[in-house]
Amino acid sequence: MNIFERIRDSVTMSQVAELYGIDTRRGMINCIFHDDKTPSMKLYDDHYYCFGCGASGDAVSFATKVTGLSQYEAAKQLCSAFGIVHNSNEPFIKPMIQREQETKAFRILSDYCKMLREWHERYKPTRPDTGPHPLFIESLNNQGEYENYCNIFISGTKEERKNFIENRKDVIEYAGKRLREYYGNSIRGRSYAELSA
Repeated sequence: MNIFERIRDSVTMSQVAELYGIDTRRGMINCIFHDDKTPSMKLYDDHYYCFGCGASGDAVSFATKVTGLSQYEAAKQLCSAFGIVHNSNEPFIKPMIQREQETKAFRILSDYCKMLREWHERYKPTRPDTGPHPLFIESLNNQGEYENYCNIFISGTKEERKNFIENRKDVIEYAGKRLREYYGNSIRGRSYAELSA
């Protein structure tokens, strides 16, 4: 078991936030990634998610943001603070890769959901004598399904997120393909060609 897995098995997100002086009694905190006037970040046992800006991650990425340390240095700091024994020579690349895959998949799925919501408003029929626009129909057909996929990354377990990435590549690839077709290869500073690769 490597250092990241030891941290995930030993501490909760609330414990990590409290370590840095953040009040977690309500289960929601002000997001540390954007100027948050009202608490919009939910702390789950093994990860966090901001309903305002979409930021998500685990205890180590949270500590990295708060302290400004690298992921590995933040992980070592958490081990020291919580008395977690680890071998400093343990490999730590795999958990970082999995978190990156989760972040990329969630970005694609959530951007596609956002696009579907835009289509629903922009292309909804305004006159009874015209048929519905194909993009409006796509929004009706796919919005609920893809919002459910997003929820796997918001409130699902580590295993559920891993299984989705391994077994539903078709879903992620389809969403990335539709984003590229509609927006081109980049929008909002994101490269959809890279994200779905």
